[in-house]
Amino acid sequence: GLANRVELGARLQESLRLSRQTEQPMAVVYLDLDGFKPVNDQFGHEVGDQLLVIVAKRLQHAMRAHDCVARFGGDEFVLIINQLHSRAECEASLQRLLASISRPYSLNGEVAHVSASIGYTLYPEDDSDSDTLIRHADQAMYQAKQAGRHRIEAFDATQDRSQRENHVKSMRIQEGLGKEEF
Repeated sequence: GLANRVELGARLQESLRLSRQTEQPMAVVYLDLDGFKPVNDQFGHEVGDQLLVIVAKRLQHAMRAHDCVARFGGDEFVLIINQLHSRAECEASLQRLLASISRPYSLNGEVAHVSASIGYTLYPEDDSDSDTLIRHADQAMYQAKQAGRHRIEAFDATQDRSQRENHVKSMRIQEGLGKEEF
């Protein structure tokens, strides 16, 4: 019952348009389940599929009607949170999602525990196209995983721009050294 990649792309384009029109920020969120593989290994893929259905329902229940939940693949989900007023509002919503997902799951008489690593980016602070916004949220999610899992990390657009500028400067210096321009 979740959006697929095609519907996600269309919803994201609409959300970007709405954000520009209303001048209200929106978030692109990348969520990956922590501990999903052991559930699959221990209880089987059928139980793993049941877990994904319950996670999907918890995500849909926690989101507003004008937001979007999409399964991106495996145990990864992409969310769009529209019409935000602040970063704090976004983080509070994501904390609620984290708590909801971390509640125990009753599956065929067994109890399973998973959590989530969540990365997000805010538009228009991160003034990128839709594919890049998803990639930035994914990068932030990866940072959450590396920082210990079961946490939320924000993509820092300012830091990213600075790192890219420093990389370009470094490449130009190396090029200049190679051509003996100094």
